[in-house]
Amino acid sequence: MIFVDESIPLLAELLAPLGEVYRFRPQALDRALLIQMNCHALFFRSSLRVTPALLEGTTVEFLGSVTSGSDHIAESLFRSDRYTIALAQGANANAVAEYVLASILEWSYRMNISPAGISIGIIGFGNIGRRVAEYCHQLGMQVIVSDPPLQDQGFLFPSYVTTGTLAQLLDASTIITAHVPLILSGPYRTTRLLTTSMLAGTPVKLLINTSRGQVIPNRVLLDATRRGVAVSIDVWENEPNISPTVARRAIFATCHIAGHSINAKLAASVQVARQYYAFCKHPFTLPLLNLPPRILFEQSLPLDQVRKVLLRSRQFDRDSAALRRFSRLPVHKRIPAIEHFRVTYPPRFETYRTHYDSD
Repeated sequence: MIFVDESIPLLAELLAPLGEVYRFRPQALDRALLIQMNCHALFFRSSLRVTPALLEGTTVEFLGSVTSGSDHIAESLFRSDRYTIALAQGANANAVAEYVLASILEWSYRMNISPAGISIGIIGFGNIGRRVAEYCHQLGMQVIVSDPPLQDQGFLFPSYVTTGTLAQLLDASTIITAHVPLILSGPYRTTRLLTTSMLAGTPVKLLINTSRGQVIPNRVLLDATRRGVAVSIDVWENEPNISPTVARRAIFATCHIAGHSINAKLAASVQVARQYYAFCKHPFTLPLLNLPPRILFEQSLPLDQVRKVLLRSRQFDRDSAALRRFSRLPVHKRIPAIEHFRVTYPPRFETYRTHYDSD
């Protein structure tokens, strides 16, 4: 039996040729159900915490997450020979990069300044970070990157990128955006990557976080807004229990939906399905997704029009208004409201793309 989260689009249809598919609700999923229905493959979203306790005594051998991150999957499962684990790395990269682009343009619009010539510090140069860098380069911005793992590997960055340490990036950047995985320990730890003391005295005027809430804690965001720093926040420490005060003060305050474009969701389903087909040693045929073509983002595009198009297509301003409404609710009502909003998030199509993407 193949288990698929009922909120994941297209995936059940893609997997149907490989066996019987059962669509489950994450709230109703437990170990007993997996055993009872003889589940062999489990496909899920980041809202499901997958642990050895959930899988003990089951016949599950394949785990497919339609997300690029993996912190919702217990580390011990990656070390086990019993499980094959598939992730949708990069599937939502352009969707998140559009969120950052919209944040920069909205901030520029409110400040009545052009982004051209402004310095942006990008923490992390993975699938999302490099797309953000290209968008910002096309805006005429100075792009500074800090990515210690890539720098230590001798990675060849694009010519329009200046690299440095995190401290150098903070000292030279007007805008900061974080695009790192959640790493709890070791030389590349990213938890509490930014602190109030680190940001104090820097030229930072806009802080964007679309990585993980623990990377820039709520207290740091709150302290930043008190000093007049603008914030645009899609991920939260202790989410879905967001910070109501930060939500009210942010340019965009959204509930982990930056990567929730229909383009990203379908790409993620295709990506993990392809990996399961390979696991089953069965040929995979890419389906026709029939998505509207995206526009290659270039410097010649009028920025006010770009901003308006992004807000019309992705509706981050409306999503922010919804989260602010939820923030006024008591916690016992706020959390279910946010979770329901994410699960029932309407289709939103991407408009722009970089050279890293094709249509």
